Amino acid sequence: MLQGKCIDTGGSTNLTKGELYYLFPHGGHAYCASRFPRPGSHFGTYQKNHFELVDVAIDAPAQVLNKYLARVVKPPSRFYRTDEEYIITEPKADGYYSVFFKHRPDGPPIGAYKRTECFERIVSFKESATETTTIFEVGDIVEIVDASLIRHKHYENGVQATVIENFYGCISIKRNELVDRKVISSVLLIGEELQAIRKVGSRTVLETAMVNDKLEKVHDVPEIVNMPVNKQKYEQLSLF
Repeated sequence: MLQGKCIDTGGSTNLTKGELYYLFPHGGHAYCASRFPRPGSHFGTYQKNHFELVDVAIDAPAQVLNKYLARVVKPPSRFYRTDEEYIITEPKADGYYSVFFKHRPDGPPIGAYKRTECFERIVSFKESATETTTIFEVGDIVEIVDASLIRHKHYENGVQATVIENFYGCISIKRNELVDRKVISSVLLIGEELQAIRKVGSRTVLETAMVNDKLEKVHDVPEIVNMPVNKQKYEQLSLF
């Protein structure tokens, strides 16, 4: 697996100079770039001269790096927001440190950076691990506890919703109740936004699909056809 540091964005807003990416060959002169070690998660194809390859010791024992709960001070890319919290490692020998979602510290890294001014360490991960972290799964019933973190007016505090998608910590929830007889669209929660909800129950994936199906078909009311009175009388007379 190849990894490379971006040395030239080429005017692309998706690349950040100095950031480390996973690279997958695309033809003879380009790479598919990804923040995750999977070809299917790439976000674009770029010429090879945009990257400087970094040696990755595949066969060497993995270096155990200390992890820290850290706060974003100067966002290294548009993906981050100031004051959000993530898990970061101490720098490796090449100076790069990895960044993980706070609620998935053992998952794949979401980025690698060399600039130390981007994050402010709060406490070591071992100490922060004493806090309970909820892992949300598809079918979980959640309640909104901090609507200020959700940019949707129909998801106020106390409202219950169902988790309908979960992809590496980025979850989508859909409100369970209708508003003015209308189905409310789902919202995507990521990073600190996950603190806006708490789990209150769960249902099976099949039940979740049935609930969503009922919500979508709530307006499918059968049409009632009234037969003309004259036709009814005609049909009665025709019996004799």
